[in-house]
Amino acid sequence: MLLFSGGQGPNEEIPEAIAMQQYALNHNIPLEHTLVETNSKNTYQNMQFSKQLMEKNHPNGYQTTFVTNNYHTFRASLYAKAIGLKTAGIGSKTAAYFLPNAMIREYMALLIMNKKRHLTITLLFLIFGLLLTLFI
Repeated sequence: MLLFSGGQGPNEEIPEAIAMQQYALNHNIPLEHTLVETNSKNTYQNMQFSKQLMEKNHPNGYQTTFVTNNYHTFRASLYAKAIGLKTAGIGSKTAAYFLPNAMIREYMALLIMNKKRHLTITLLFLIFGLLLTLFI
């Protein structure tokens, strides 16, 4: 079973999940072997809504692997773990010219994802530095 997950952005003609499903159907994947989730707006929701759909369609359990861009696999795995989805990720190749931009984007997303932890550590370093400056 292939589950395609992704909503529709403001400048997209159809939801991402529908576009992926159409691609699969055009490559001889039977319709009855596909599911679509079109409500998600981000990776966290992709995982969350896909998990709900899998639990609904396979109440006796399922095994899953997700596929995303190679640079995005780590963060997607963190989201899957956060919602209790036991899965493994496979990363697809990214064009070399896009990789630096994508890696910066993922780095920033990880910082934001853990902003409380990063702000706390940064403040502790700042306070420690100020104390060293005052007392040395």
